[in-house]
Amino acid sequence: MAKKRKKGKAKEEEYEFRPPDFDEKEFLEKELRDTKTVLITVGYAVVFGIGAGVYSSLAGAMVGLGFVICLAGIVSLTYLYPIVKIDKSKFTKRNWAGNVAWFFFTFLAVWVLLFNYPFADHASPQVTNVTVWIHNESTGNITAIDYKKVAAQNDYAWVPRYGEDLATMIKANQSYTFNISAQVADNGQLRTAQIEVTGLNANFVLMSAEGQHRYGHTVLGESLEPLSTLRFTIHATDENNNVEDFTPNAALAITH
Repeated sequence: MAKKRKKGKAKEEEYEFRPPDFDEKEFLEKELRDTKTVLITVGYAVVFGIGAGVYSSLAGAMVGLGFVICLAGIVSLTYLYPIVKIDKSKFTKRNWAGNVAWFFFTFLAVWVLLFNYPFADHASPQVTNVTVWIHNESTGNITAIDYKKVAAQNDYAWVPRYGEDLATMIKANQSYTFNISAQVADNGQLRTAQIEVTGLNANFVLMSAEGQHRYGHTVLGESLEPLSTLRFTIHATDENNNVEDFTPNAALAITH
């Protein structure tokens, strides 16, 4: 005989989600405190970044000292917050990590900005695209020798632009005029571009501006000594007394 089902079986209990109580006042206070903390931390980092940038500019490129100043600023945050009435006891590890990150990256941005032009100039001028132009006045022929990197040699060398014989291009002859030309540029203001030709001028002499950051110097063929070599050094300085001395690693042979 089948059993009868009991009447009034209890219905299955239904799950009801109840959100936790929301304290709007506490939430707003926390958001205001976090915002205030970030703003003060960023402002504090700007002050340290300016200090490090100014000191680096006056003392020269002192990267190590800059990071020491940054570290000192991070450590001093724990003493700063009570002074500006921020309760650091409510900070979590996440708050501290965020504050340190805000300080470090703000400091780094300001420091790097002040460490570079136009606020500071620690880079030397660059001497590039060196060319010796050869003018044979008797024939009117003009050719050139470029100083550039040769892939086969993995080094810089003199290369005739139009495939001539390098060994016979520079002649100690009154019909020849040579113009040593180079691009001399600086990230700031270039002060001087000078050149010293070995055996011709004992001291550096000014090069002539040719436009587009190029400077040149003329050498007369009759002033050269045959069976010797043409060597020179370009000396460039900028307004902050940064210096670059450029000497090609290969000389040019001088023939009759």
